[in-house]
Amino acid sequence: MGLQVIDANISRSMRRCGQTMKYYPGRLCACVGENNGQPLPNHTCNQGWYYDTMQIIQGIRTQINYKILASPQGRIYNGGATFTIPQYDLSGNLQSAYLTLAHGDVLVLDNKTRRDTDVLQRGVRDFIYAFDVTQILSVRDDNNNQYIEGTDFTWATSTGVVRSTLDTNSVVGGTSVITWLNGKGPADQEYYTVEFISKQQYRVWDDGGQDRGTDTDFLPKKVLCILRRYVNPTENPADNVDVQQAIY
Repeated sequence: MGLQVIDANISRSMRRCGQTMKYYPGRLCACVGENNGQPLPNHTCNQGWYYDTMQIIQGIRTQINYKILASPQGRIYNGGATFTIPQYDLSGNLQSAYLTLAHGDVLVLDNKTRRDTDVLQRGVRDFIYAFDVTQILSVRDDNNNQYIEGTDFTWATSTGVVRSTLDTNSVVGGTSVITWLNGKGPADQEYYTVEFISKQQYRVWDDGGQDRGTDTDFLPKKVLCILRRYVNPTENPADNVDVQQAIY
């Protein structure tokens, strides 16, 4: 006989396999309606989304996989995972994410990190899309000139202070901003890449609605997620995939 899906067994699974994570609720920006379904590159949003105040939630990550994602840069490998979010945490508190978690939201695993790269533009967007950046590894322009932290630039996590023309309302805190020192860095409006370490973060792709359980039982919410990518400054390939391409 298989494991019965009851509250006691859900709590047992959470105690053995559960993780504490950060939850950033996302709100779709209207700019995607002005740009054929793609976020405007010079808009104040974060890749077509605004994010509200971060919440701490508990859940289980399973089915970690690597599938191929179709993008303007070609076919690339894109990680994914399934997250199970119970209605209550281990302390018995109701988790609002159980009701609100949906496509576009971001889940961050605070005890896991990953290396990533973002493409920024001097004076246009000098902040990194990723949340919870812990280390800047390198900064280079399109001529492969490398810039040194402390000599050419500094960086810090913004907490609501406007540090750039675009660093407004993208998220309540959490965005890391590059500040160029006088006379240093690439020319105004030139692109440059930032290689960094951040906490591992996923974007919810399919939330599945509230279709699990019966009239009296409320099973944990199950969502499919993909790793957030930052490979193009003008469009997000995860929003422009071939519908025939399996990405999970």
